Amino acid sequence: MKGIFEMKNKTILIQGAMDIEVEYFISQLEKKEKHIIAEYEFYTGYIHAQKIIISKTLVGVINATTATTIGIIAFHPDIVINQGIAGAHRSSIHIGDIIIGEKCCNINAYSMPTKQEGHSSNPFEWEPNKRAKDIQLGDKALINTFKDFFESNYDKTIYVGTLGSGDVFNREFDRISWLQNQFNHLCEDMESIGTYSVCNRFQVPCIGIRIISNNELTNEQLDKEQAIVLQKFLIDFLQNKSL
Repeated sequence: MKGIFEMKNKTILIQGAMDIEVEYFISQLEKKEKHIIAEYEFYTGYIHAQKIIISKTLVGVINATTATTIGIIAFHPDIVINQGIAGAHRSSIHIGDIIIGEKCCNINAYSMPTKQEGHSSNPFEWEPNKRAKDIQLGDKALINTFKDFFESNYDKTIYVGTLGSGDVFNREFDRISWLQNQFNHLCEDMESIGTYSVCNRFQVPCIGIRIISNNELTNEQLDKEQAIVLQKFLIDFLQNKSL
């Protein structure tokens, strides 16, 4: 099918920031080897005969940017998949839904008006700056590949759209609504913008895939176990695409 990424015989770098976002992947690796570079952990091996590198990036945009750069230079992957949990930024999106990142933007980069002492601060007056407006794109063929597989095999809703990313854990209803109006994104994580930016500079195909773990707008509380659900599903994907 035109526009579908051929996965077989590719070296795939899979990222997760927290232990719970990578531990199941690591447990499934065959011929596993651990590598530590500049204190970042990488695990090489095979899953369903597919050559895999698992990267624990640690939390945050700077860590994701650094780990992605190291991963590309050290291991020369053909594909980078940034995955893990994310908070929904729309009331129609719920725990267990999956977001495929067609685009990615930095939702925490702003310019603000000058105010003198005693004039307080109003975040709703801030404006997204150039870094926020510099939208990063995921690989189209990868998007089509994952969308096709997920929609055929996953029993919850699959969305294709914009990942919002930055170093703030937003938990205020009005702030989340304001952000959503500014960026038209679907969810929030703390790493994907770093991965997209680096991969696009190195011209390595990349995609961000996030499973929803919480939604402050609907009072759906954080469920980190969704990270394991996504890892298991991605392993099913690798098995299917390796045949």
